[in-house]
Amino acid sequence: MPLHAGTVAVFEGAAPDLRELRERVAARLPLLAHHRSTPAPVPLRQGRPLWVADPAFSLEHHVHATALPDGGGEHELAALAARLFERPLQRGRALWELWLVENVSSTRFALIAKTHLALLDSGPDVLALALDAELTQRSPAPAPPPAPAPLRLLLETLAERATSPRENLEHARAAGARAREELRWRDLDPLSLIGPPVRSQLYARPGLGRRFAWVDAGLKGARRSKERLGGTLNDVVLTALAGALGTYLREHGQDTDGQLLRALVPLAGGAEGLIAGYAPLPVGIEDPRRRHAEISRALDGLRASGRARSASDLLESAGSAPGATVGRATRLALRHHAYDLVIANLPGPQRRLTLLGRELAALYPALPLLRTQGLSVAVVSYAGRLCFGLLADYDAIADLDLLATLLAESLRELPKAPAKRID
Repeated sequence: MPLHAGTVAVFEGAAPDLRELRERVAARLPLLAHHRSTPAPVPLRQGRPLWVADPAFSLEHHVHATALPDGGGEHELAALAARLFERPLQRGRALWELWLVENVSSTRFALIAKTHLALLDSGPDVLALALDAELTQRSPAPAPPPAPAPLRLLLETLAERATSPRENLEHARAAGARAREELRWRDLDPLSLIGPPVRSQLYARPGLGRRFAWVDAGLKGARRSKERLGGTLNDVVLTALAGALGTYLREHGQDTDGQLLRALVPLAGGAEGLIAGYAPLPVGIEDPRRRHAEISRALDGLRASGRARSASDLLESAGSAPGATVGRATRLALRHHAYDLVIANLPGPQRRLTLLGRELAALYPALPLLRTQGLSVAVVSYAGRLCFGLLADYDAIADLDLLATLLAESLRELPKAPAKRID
């Protein structure tokens, strides 16, 4: 399965020249450690791949330009993004791409970024290279080493394993930690009583095709919902999503009475970084107030334990392009199994960002689909708005635009819900 994350960034103004964009990226590329590297696999899988220099590296392989047909439009941009997100990155090249898209409208253009999780683990996503905001890394990273001959790489790996037990010990510790994590969530997670994932359009082994859609909502409306209903902004987001998913499933003939979807929700865990929380999505409850109460109660225990800060801390933080958080959130999802979908709230900048002087209007993230996921949802807070990105399997969810419309309606419904909570 493709393990790259993506972002669609929409800008105001005329698109820059492709040469100008490549010059901007080239000037900043030396600051990042592995964006000029490619993974070299160890023969016979006797070790982990190594980062080595891409011998044919050229920005012409990574920074591209295209244009929408006359008239442009958001629907055409989303369709283009879906086609780009479904294409695997070439392993023989550095694992990222950046597409300049002209003619989104008469006054707008876009950038579509794709970055493999292995790069997101080590720094910002490729979109951060193009933006005018200063990168935290200010000195050039070491140049990647050239690729050794395969036989030499195999012999060196075997020799290292024979003379130093550290690598084997690290593998054993990592495997033990994963096993303990799985047991801890099975034993201690009160939501384990929900049962196995629900068989629905959302439960599908991803094929090759993708669909992409987005929803924009004001952060002020979400805060008003939080003030009326209590809980956190994360609870409000989950309540809106549960409402939209419930309506969507019912419109496809599914009985949602008493049904709970299980969402994996990455939460801020202090020194632990992101940790996995499970949230029930009561898609059978049509009353938004009751839906919110059930979700908030389920997450209160995790927040009260002190192990996880509220995800509203993430949503309201002032950050940069949220590439590293996307990578960590997806890593969490890879280590866990018992969920219907992943919903990630990602820290985004609250100040307006620019690209070569053009203002960034919106930022829509895309999380990769994993295992039996037909849908992934990510939301970034940016400059007073919530930007939702919905990535779906092409065959599993043929009417993703309907789900996006229902989510927008659900978000508008919440500020009007009665303030009294149901206990």
